[in-house]
Amino acid sequence: MVKRKLLYIFAAFAISICIKAQTDGVDPLRENDDVISGVDMRHWNFDVRLGYSVGGTIPVGFPEGIRGINSFGSKINYRFGVDIEYRYNTHWGLSGGIYFERKGFMGDASVKQYDVLVSVGGESISGPYTGNVQVNVIQTGFTVPIQANWWINRRLKLKFGPYASLITDRSFYGYAYGDNDSEGNPTAYLRRGNSSNAPLVYIGNDETTRGYFTGEEFNRYMRRFQFGLNFGADWFFSRHWGMFLDMSYGINSAFNNSPGNPVTIGLHPLYATFGLVYKIGR
Repeated sequence: MVKRKLLYIFAAFAISICIKAQTDGVDPLRENDDVISGVDMRHWNFDVRLGYSVGGTIPVGFPEGIRGINSFGSKINYRFGVDIEYRYNTHWGLSGGIYFERKGFMGDASVKQYDVLVSVGGESISGPYTGNVQVNVIQTGFTVPIQANWWINRRLKLKFGPYASLITDRSFYGYAYGDNDSEGNPTAYLRRGNSSNAPLVYIGNDETTRGYFTGEEFNRYMRRFQFGLNFGADWFFSRHWGMFLDMSYGINSAFNNSPGNPVTIGLHPLYATFGLVYKIGR
């Protein structure tokens, strides 16, 4: 009889908790996690992130002048930042944050009749170029993402939204080069101007015969403000610690459309970032 009364009391207590949780829109199994050091965290999460990025600032599509990719590699890229998330319910939330990040890559490609501006022997020459080019793009700055979050369960969250970046340090540099054929003749050349009868400038593969592109004549055309889209996922293996994977794509090109811009193709940042996340909240 006593056991039955205790069972009734326990059942009534459990039912009252469920009714209260439904009224508040909170999972009763998570109610104790919603108060940390006396602060009501029912609707808020704070995340600290540290990640590493791979990818590049690449053309969308394949321009006709680029005939092949010889090599491609990311530089030492990183992301450090924080997010704050407002949870509407157990499944949906909205977050904003600020990240400090570096995005850089190196690419080597074969091109044909590709318009370039290079410095050869201290002289600036522009025109269609056939040969190889190696380029490096580095952008460092602050990124502000705004994301909609879908919590599939307590451990897994999917997220998607736009971002805006302020580039505080930007650098574009590299060189055009070519090797000799079996008879020792150079295979890479640049025409002075766009005329088919323009004289040729042959490009070699040493410090004196390469064609260099670097400095403010390129960097000043790189955008300070960039916009794009980010989507990814967070997976938590404990209450506070987890891992994340994000994909980001820059909608506008890294270079602007100002007159005189020597980079005539659109180059868009496309990066994957993975790392650790520490969560304060439920």
